[in-house]
Amino acid sequence: MENNKDSKKKSKFPEWMGKLPFPPDKKKPKVIRREDVKNTVYGKGNKPIKVTIIADTNRLYFSDYSIKPGGWFEPPDIHAGDEVYYCLEGEATMFDPINGETFVLKEGDGFLIPKGTWHVGYNFADKPFRLLTIIAPKAWADLNVNFDGKQAFYKD
Repeated sequence: MENNKDSKKKSKFPEWMGKLPFPPDKKKPKVIRREDVKNTVYGKGNKPIKVTIIADTNRLYFSDYSIKPGGWFEPPDIHAGDEVYYCLEGEATMFDPINGETFVLKEGDGFLIPKGTWHVGYNFADKPFRLLTIIAPKAWADLNVNFDGKQAFYKD
């Protein structure tokens, strides 16, 4: 029997995740057009982030996301694979809520987030930032994606 505490922590993922633009058993080269992508939002509050998911297979996740000035994504995020960001425009501040570290990405910068590392993205600038995101080998898996840790904050 499953522990009630554990069952409350697991999140259900949409049916299409891991199957965009096709199911794993039907893989082939494909041009992914604008009408093929999934547009969604992530986060709480009045400044959610816009996410355009270009591909989400059983081996790779690829998206483009942006955050408006003063916005951030919440709750903290974690993935089952290594995540790479490439900053297309603006300036993003990435925060590791476990260790209290911050990293500033500027246009043209890359950023590596190792598998299983909690992170949050903030936009403290006065214009939107936009990132390309690649996660491999898997973005999503049967893991607890609900942040229940205590956040560490940097103190000077």
